[in-house]
Amino acid sequence: MINCRFRLGLGAVFLLCAISVPAQNSASARNSNLLSIGLPVYATFESYKKGDENGLNQLLQSEALTIGAVEILKSNIHRTRPDGLDNKSFPSTHAAVSFSAAQYLQMKGGSSLGVPAYAMATYVAYARVDAKKHYWSDVVAGGAIGAVSTYGLT
Repeated sequence: MINCRFRLGLGAVFLLCAISVPAQNSASARNSNLLSIGLPVYATFESYKKGDENGLNQLLQSEALTIGAVEILKSNIHRTRPDGLDNKSFPSTHAAVSFSAAQYLQMKGGSSLGVPAYAMATYVAYARVDAKKHYWSDVVAGGAIGAVSTYGLT
């Protein structure tokens, strides 16, 4: 029964994410937006499903630390994006939160959750470069910040 409700809830969250993400100029941009929201949401549901309140706190703290570190760097570095639209390229927030969630899923669920999550986080990083939103160094730095902060707090 919980498994069915969990799947329905997860499906509803992904549907809401898909509806809330504005139209993008590329599939890569849209998919990276969806997955960068979806991975932390999925990690949250995994902990909720297991009744892991301590894990939920760890996930929240690690994602908050990740976003905070990325925003501090963005506001001080001012690297222009490849598409030239703004100067908030380094590091990638999308990659950071995705790799943070992937590291969390690896630590809490082992390779059965971690390997697919890391594959999706890697796709997010690739998609951000493909959409001309980031350089490779932006997504590598963001991914490292996310994974390391989660490793340290989980």
